[in-house]
Amino acid sequence: MTRGSRSRPGLALVIAVAAFPATGSDDPRSWLDRMGYALEYLNYEGTLVQVQGVDTAVMHVVHRVEDGVPTERITAMDEVGREIIRRVEDVTCILPDQQAVMVERRSDARQSTSPLREQFSGDVHFDDRYYRLAIASGGNLVGRETHVITVRPTDGYRYGYRLWLDYATAMPLKVQIAGDDGVVVEQLLFSDIRLPERIPASAVQPSLTIDSFTWRRSLPAPAVETDPAVASGAVVWSVATLPPGFSLRAVRSQRLETGEPPLDHLVYSDGVASVSVFVAAGVAIAEQGEGPSKMGAANAFTTTTNGYLVTAVGEVPVRTVETMARSVRLTVHPAVNPQP
Repeated sequence: MTRGSRSRPGLALVIAVAAFPATGSDDPRSWLDRMGYALEYLNYEGTLVQVQGVDTAVMHVVHRVEDGVPTERITAMDEVGREIIRRVEDVTCILPDQQAVMVERRSDARQSTSPLREQFSGDVHFDDRYYRLAIASGGNLVGRETHVITVRPTDGYRYGYRLWLDYATAMPLKVQIAGDDGVVVEQLLFSDIRLPERIPASAVQPSLTIDSFTWRRSLPAPAVETDPAVASGAVVWSVATLPPGFSLRAVRSQRLETGEPPLDHLVYSDGVASVSVFVAAGVAIAEQGEGPSKMGAANAFTTTTNGYLVTAVGEVPVRTVETMARSVRLTVHPAVNPQP
């Protein structure tokens, strides 16, 4: 599910639409491709409910696309009413309980989007070796006919999914994430949704008066993002025991403010599931802990190695994050000698 080029949005949208099969297709992969497009490039507005165990979060989502460029506003429907506005360049977080507004560059705010887009939009690929796909009629949800795509993992290192997609647009109306025992660990569903042809720009502006709020703009910390195989002579972290199908997708090494410990961030993925591994130096012994933690579908496992604090976290079973966290090792790439 590759996003269209932002440099030529109009042409990209035409090509993308032309490439999609008709709605009558019974190929689950083509439906998943259309779903990725729908999440990114359709106009939609509705109430999204996220259920994680006994916890429920309700949010109002407005997703507007103009000339191929999406803007999104997410409002928590609780007593606080925090709001996130996601634009191409930045993400604005409005915190009415603190009378504050935080503006972050997009590179600093990868998670500041709706849970559905965080999980499924972008370059998502269900590998046949690790996922089995099936399609069936999904009945009627929020007044719309659906198909349901069932995604079953072939091992216990990743979750399964059931996705109810709108028959007309492939927009996901309901998603269940399940463990290898079939138990649902997280659920996302629209209790109401509109898919208008256009949404006014005013719909993605702040709904609160924030002129008197304190504004904070986050400056990016000095960071280096590299392929570890290129850093000759560098000492880098790696995961020695990877679950089948997972590979390294990104390395981010941050050297923060003076006095703060350095933080290394490795990202692994199987094309769908993603695991972040964080390695922090200079953590006091009293602060170091070990063991699992969980929130909804997300599992984390923390351990220590050579005095460093290692945490692996992702929407995968606990055995996946534990396997990866326990096998983090330091490796040294040989220095490249200059040619005489």
